[in-house]
Amino acid sequence: MIERTIVGVDGSAKSNAALEWALGRERFRRGSIVLVRILDDTIMSGDYLVTERTIDAARDALDSQLKDVRRRHPRLTIGSELVQGDPSAELARFSEATSMLVVGTRKRSGSRRRYAWSVGTRLATKANGPVAIIPEGDLRSSADVVVGVDGSGGSAAAVQLASAEAAHAGGVLRAIHAWQEPLAWQDAYAPEDEFLTSLEDSHRELLEHSLLTVAARYPDLTIDRQLVHGTPAWSLLDAAKEAGLLVVGNHGRSGVSRFLLGSVSHTVVLNIVSPTIVVRQDTEE
Repeated sequence: MIERTIVGVDGSAKSNAALEWALGRERFRRGSIVLVRILDDTIMSGDYLVTERTIDAARDALDSQLKDVRRRHPRLTIGSELVQGDPSAELARFSEATSMLVVGTRKRSGSRRRYAWSVGTRLATKANGPVAIIPEGDLRSSADVVVGVDGSGGSAAAVQLASAEAAHAGGVLRAIHAWQEPLAWQDAYAPEDEFLTSLEDSHRELLEHSLLTVAARYPDLTIDRQLVHGTPAWSLLDAAKEAGLLVVGNHGRSGVSRFLLGSVSHTVVLNIVSPTIVVRQDTEE
């Protein structure tokens, strides 16, 4: 259960989009919101130095924003913190299983390579809890939630969170399981139709089994089960174009690989089309 929402703010259009999304999500919940403004002291430039004047200006801007948000949402519990350091590292320190980090991102254009080092992408690899990445100017009215299902621990965590979000918002949970023949087969030979039917049935069974718990927990929730023949990441991105939210799991890892996104979540984040939450399922070894 998400008890606290941490929003990275800096006065930009993308951070304002993240804040408005978080406020809309918390409007009928009982959690708290913390606005976190970070003075980035990793930038080495003569045009940008963290000084007492810079700190005072940032604190004044944060106080003004907090006052405005509290005025507009008097029933919400809202606080703020001003910290100094690397944005992704400092935000990650607020992350835990019962909190959600929310950051904004610009609309994608041009080469996607430069987005690999965005704050949202880096947070999704470091955070100990869910990370919501909100595209600038993309506050949707749809309450439907798309979630990727693949039978893994990360997927199970994503399904749990996505079903709670859909149930609370009164939307439809659209559970997507994408499958393909093993790549080694595709150029070697064409499998028999009977075998492909059997393979498809096994994937359908996986999809159904992955949703048993949430179907029992939320009996009034409408679940749209979709078995898609295609690549997982692009199938999810296509489905998310008309949804209010996309939720993907990040497979649990340990060691150095803990700081890498899985291929599906990585592709989704770099090609983001809607508000997206990345959910980590950590493993302990």
